[in-house]
Amino acid sequence: MPRSKQVSQQMRAESRAALISSARHLFAENGFFHCKVADIARAAGMSQGNVYWYFSSKEELLKAVLAESFESLGVLLEEAVTLPMTGLEKIDHLLNQYLAFSREHGDFVRIFISLMAHGGVPLMQELGFDTPQIGLRYHSAVSTILVQAQQEGDISKDIPADLLTTFYFSFFNGLLVTYGQDWLEIPDAVIRETVLRILGVREIQ
Repeated sequence: MPRSKQVSQQMRAESRAALISSARHLFAENGFFHCKVADIARAAGMSQGNVYWYFSSKEELLKAVLAESFESLGVLLEEAVTLPMTGLEKIDHLLNQYLAFSREHGDFVRIFISLMAHGGVPLMQELGFDTPQIGLRYHSAVSTILVQAQQEGDISKDIPADLLTTFYFSFFNGLLVTYGQDWLEIPDAVIRETVLRILGVREIQ
């Protein structure tokens, strides 16, 4: 009996997702430049030819891996801005979500760091990603939340929100770049309290 259009679409979506997942893991483990399409196909339980049904090249697979995580993080940050909460509540929510993202997307972080070390911003541009613009999007979302918290009196205004946002991302980037997977052993509560102190939250609960 022929498959329905809906079932076929679901199967294609699942196969594409499996390829992206396998590629993400292998790119992180072995490095993009040392990974072969055949390895990705094997890890996803498919033939190498089947990979090219979904992606024209290994580079296209890499773009899909990066785009998925870049967008997920952007949505996470921007959704926090629109929540019907106080600025301090948004900061707490954002910390929880950001920590969860960092733990769940560790492979993405390792891939991104490796690519930046290999070719930096020019390489990312070749792949179709304007990383300065992406960073500005992330920065704007966090800064908006911090401005709200300052206006509500929960964060000191001694340091501009833009600079506090820089400290926020620098802290997490430092953990991810300098300590790799080892930072995962740090309890969330310790990271949360440290970030709140960096941001100058007046009362840490």
